[in-house]
Amino acid sequence: MTKSADYSEVDAMREIDEALGRLNSDAQKRVIEWAISKHQISSKASIGGNGALADSTVAKAQISKDIKSFLASKQPENFYERVACLVYYLEKFGDKTEVGTNEITQANSDARMSKLTNPAVFVKHATHTYGYLTSLGKRKFAISARGEAVVEAMPDRVKVEGAHEKFRFGNKGKRKAKPKK
Repeated sequence: MTKSADYSEVDAMREIDEALGRLNSDAQKRVIEWAISKHQISSKASIGGNGALADSTVAKAQISKDIKSFLASKQPENFYERVACLVYYLEKFGDKTEVGTNEITQANSDARMSKLTNPAVFVKHATHTYGYLTSLGKRKFAISARGEAVVEAMPDRVKVEGAHEKFRFGNKGKRKAKPKK
């Protein structure tokens, strides 16, 4: 289709509306994501669960679908943050609802990162010490609200600290004074 002075934005919107109206919500989402990617549209909005634009998340077109680039952009400072980034990526872009240690290890390899020397320990500490993951039982994990906030705040360390404050984990700093005898 050629660009023409007599073809307006309203005409384009009408055609898009008609075309999307004939598709189910999943197909609508894929078409819109394709259009954003193809035309390199940068926007703070992204496709929400109901097919509508939602401002609460970063546009998937802006986040690389490549796990290696994703981790490079997040710049995790330690293995626990790296594990959180890997699980976040697998959930958001790999359409996983739960992941095991083997999947995390494979994602780490796919990202061409240095080997996780003891992945089970890193996953355990990312879950129980840092609160980045939630244990779902049967050796399956998911990103926690805290982990999601931390990954989304990366690489800005000030925002990461803000996420740690907003989503406190454990009883650090909440110790009660021992009663006097």
